[in-house]
Amino acid sequence: MTPRERMIVALEGCRPDRVPVAPYIWGSEYTWKLLGVPIWQAQHGAFSALDYCAGIQRRHDFDWVIPLGWGDGFLEGKQVVEDGGRVFISEPATGRRWEYLLDGHRPVELGANGEPAPERVIMPGVIETEAPGTIAEVDAWFDRRGLDPAAQGLDAAAERAPAALRALFPDHFLAAEVGAPFHPVCFALGFETALVMLHEAPAAFCYMSERFMTGLPATCRHLAANGFDAGMSCDSWASADIISPDTYRNWIAPLHERVSDELHRAGLRGIFYNTGNVLPFLPVMKDMGWDAISVEERIKGVEIPIGDVREAVGPRQCLFGNFDAYLLLRGDRQAIESEVQRHFDTAGRHGAFVMGTGSPICDGTEPDAVDFWLDTVHRMFRYDGPAG
Repeated sequence: MTPRERMIVALEGCRPDRVPVAPYIWGSEYTWKLLGVPIWQAQHGAFSALDYCAGIQRRHDFDWVIPLGWGDGFLEGKQVVEDGGRVFISEPATGRRWEYLLDGHRPVELGANGEPAPERVIMPGVIETEAPGTIAEVDAWFDRRGLDPAAQGLDAAAERAPAALRALFPDHFLAAEVGAPFHPVCFALGFETALVMLHEAPAAFCYMSERFMTGLPATCRHLAANGFDAGMSCDSWASADIISPDTYRNWIAPLHERVSDELHRAGLRGIFYNTGNVLPFLPVMKDMGWDAISVEERIKGVEIPIGDVREAVGPRQCLFGNFDAYLLLRGDRQAIESEVQRHFDTAGRHGAFVMGTGSPICDGTEPDAVDFWLDTVHRMFRYDGPAG
């Protein structure tokens, strides 16, 4: 089987010739090692999503290819100097200077005295103290900001999911992130304000989520037209450590199901990665029509055993493994083998399974440890009987 065929068979709830491997690698974290450049160059240089994917696949050849990062071009027209273990960026045309913080992986602008200038640090997101309470107020909120999520969604899709990816990887399973309904509201209003809105005006919250998703149908059509196989929706904070099972079932689950429906309407498969503790939500999640469900390995001290997830969703629902990314970071070969065996015994023995990571591969992970993990999965996941 090709990697693409292998993934499709697993997502259909069956058993391929060997288990597919499809971990998360987010942005420039860890990817820079595979590109062979310093992280600031990978993160802020002219590397495209194609470059990122090619660098990952050259080393590891996973069954799926999913563009989850690219360089943002910040270094264009700038000079980089390493001095005493520190990294400084300057822009000759303007005289502006930054220090790239190696522990935080971001540039901070420096003032005339060479010290960080906090007033020039632009943090993502907006903190608002009052949220819209009605549908009319939500519409007015978008109008005041001149936001057109439909256009923004399509523009982002073209960058996230370039058409050339299928030509570069003709035999691999192509997926792309398509966005999610819950966390965009939290980013737009601020976490606390958004949660208060969900509690006091849940209909307005859901309408705001729908406004943010207006570009989803066009994004799905873009992916299908450019040879992609699936969309992956990663939602943050829509979990039992943040909201109640009743709130999830009555308000947020229908939004998640809508994403699944839009993907299928475009002829794509849907992969749902809902972070946090989703164990209480699995009875609802398993009936949303997702082709695969992916979960974290733990959240706020709550372990999420993959065997418990399998028991909750049944034998034919495809699962992504939540292999512990910290085991890969530590590189303990014996522990890696034991964890692979646990996944096989409790969730993957009969198929409908893709070996994945519960969290993205950590930045400090050595590629040799990932190679060992990949080899171990192929060696230890042995299905009984023919594929299918």
